[in-house]
Amino acid sequence: MEGRVLDELLLRSRQLYVKLMEFEDLTVQLAEAVERRDEVSVQMLLTMRNEPAHRLQEINQQMRQRLLELSEEDAIRANEILRGAAQQAPEETALCALVAQNRRLLQRCQETDKRVSLSVGGKRSFYNTFR
Repeated sequence: MEGRVLDELLLRSRQLYVKLMEFEDLTVQLAEAVERRDEVSVQMLLTMRNEPAHRLQEINQQMRQRLLELSEEDAIRANEILRGAAQQAPEETALCALVAQNRRLLQRCQETDKRVSLSVGGKRSFYNTFR
């Protein structure tokens, strides 16, 4: 895969990381507000989480669109890397490491969100209804 493509994917992955960090911070604050039973803060934080969530979707969509523009071989390899595959070449090191870091961060966000959702929604929680 060309270095230019790897650089583009690395840039988008860094953007994902920044937005995931923002989303995680707001989710942790949300969990704290729920524990305090601070309904005003809960509503405010839920609203604030929308922006990074939408931006995460946009970045993912841009990455998927870029994959469609690549040759079949490059698109397959790039998709493998973005799904967490191990590096196969030295130039993939940075991207593979960042993808793994983003996956761990996303997992933490999901765990915190699940805890909040189950606390607030109980049996009506998203995690009980749709999972």
